Amino acid sequence: MATVVSLMNQRRYRKSYERPDRMNSEGEGDQLWVFQPHVKHSTRMGSHGSDGSKTPALDTCKSSPSRLSDPLSPCSGCSIPVAHRCHLNTCERITINVSGQYYAIWASILNKHPDTLLGNPEKRLQFYDRQRDEYFFDRHRPTFEAVFNYYKYGGYLRRPDPVPDDIFLSELDFYEIEKDIIDRYKREEGYTEEVRVLPENPIQRKIWMLMEYPETSCFAYAIAILSVIITVLSIVLFCIETIPSLEKTCEEDEAVNFVEPFFILETICTVFFTVEVVVRFCSCPSKLNYFKDFKNLVDVTAVIPYYITLSNSLSSQSCESSKSSTSFAFLRVVRLVRIFKLTKHSAGLQVLILTFQASLEGLLLFLVAMSVCILLFSSAIYYAEHEIPDSQINSIPDGFWWALITMCTVGYGDQVPVGFWGKIIGSACAISGVLTLAIPVPIITENFNKFYAHKTGRGRM
Repeated sequence: MATVVSLMNQRRYRKSYERPDRMNSEGEGDQLWVFQPHVKHSTRMGSHGSDGSKTPALDTCKSSPSRLSDPLSPCSGCSIPVAHRCHLNTCERITINVSGQYYAIWASILNKHPDTLLGNPEKRLQFYDRQRDEYFFDRHRPTFEAVFNYYKYGGYLRRPDPVPDDIFLSELDFYEIEKDIIDRYKREEGYTEEVRVLPENPIQRKIWMLMEYPETSCFAYAIAILSVIITVLSIVLFCIETIPSLEKTCEEDEAVNFVEPFFILETICTVFFTVEVVVRFCSCPSKLNYFKDFKNLVDVTAVIPYYITLSNSLSSQSCESSKSSTSFAFLRVVRLVRIFKLTKHSAGLQVLILTFQASLEGLLLFLVAMSVCILLFSSAIYYAEHEIPDSQINSIPDGFWWALITMCTVGYGDQVPVGFWGKIIGSACAISGVLTLAIPVPIITENFNKFYAHKTGRGRM
């Protein structure tokens, strides 16, 4: 009984009037009926005459042309808002049946998206049920909720939580949602699309595929593995050579020893990196785009310190001079960028980079909040401690370090408040730091989960 009542309640939405796009209707005349919710179905649909024809019991939309052309005047007898704009001969409302779930919407709203399946009258006509006066789709109902909301309210697509990514994207393709809207949804959800630009020359294309795409062949995969091993070896050498017991000592006027194990291993690593850079540069499809890629800049920068040290050693022929040149801090830091070479072959590092790129807004908000709190508490602790003889906070800039360490809950103890009010301010500073640190955590976690799911294939089509 409940089912019958439910169907009777939805009858008024399914059989209300004829529509101009109902091209497959036969023998029902060409009159356009007006939806009036306060009139019973039998009265609204009219009665049958003696000749079997249908006689409408209500007048159709008989508004004058001047009234119909007024954008602020609704059609006569239509139960619609005053601000509704009638662009058709009648106030056309479409009923959509998605696997038994009914949706009603104005045709003018759907027609705002003419490139989509529902927004194009000719495309959606193939799903029209003439007997029930509805559009029937045997599709995924939870996904259509998001599609319906997109048509009704516009803006962004929002995937319902229980709907998997592959089903949602498949339904979007079925309803022919605009490509730019789908692309924006994929960017927000963490999809990463790699566009492969290959050289036109077949030899260059083959070399570029070997050096750039390890998944294309076994030989390309072996080259990638070798590159990772050499990179890890170079980083290990960089760290080990700073151990005091292994550090090289030079006597006065001693010549450069080019057969030293560290120097030989570093030379092997640098030669491999140099060959890799030259081969990739010669085979790349665009020389300009080659230097725009961060990973390529890392490759070029990683070999510069070795050649600077080698040229200095060859010109001076002195061990002491060579040792002093390699001790420059900036050269050691530049050599350390080789660790970023691992991002080309590590999906985890790529996920981290993508996560921080997508979380820049949240991180900037965190930095602003942290800066305001540091300035506030460093000023407060200075004025609370400056009259105390054994105070450790001598100025407001001196209090920046204390405030930062306290808010991060590190607590080195090199600077601490000694007065009563200073300890109260320090306690408030620590509590505020815990709350401030919690700002970017949900943002970073959400972005990381999205990128990890799609990068590892769990959320990929």
